Amino acid sequence: MLQFHLQGAGVDVPSQLLTALPYVATIVVLALISRNPTWIRINMPASLGKPFHPGS
Repeated sequence: MLQFHLQGAGVDVPSQLLTALPYVATIVVLALISRNPTWIRINMPASLGKPFHPGS
């Protein structure tokens, strides 16, 4: 939607840049989240690193 609004307003931005914007935003958010060790520790799965033994 942003692409259509910007094109309608006459902003000269390449469509390829606007098409790639969600992917770039995702990479930036993941990079920022991965820099905070406290947040990673709090949101880590409780069973991480525990062996799984299914019941019979």
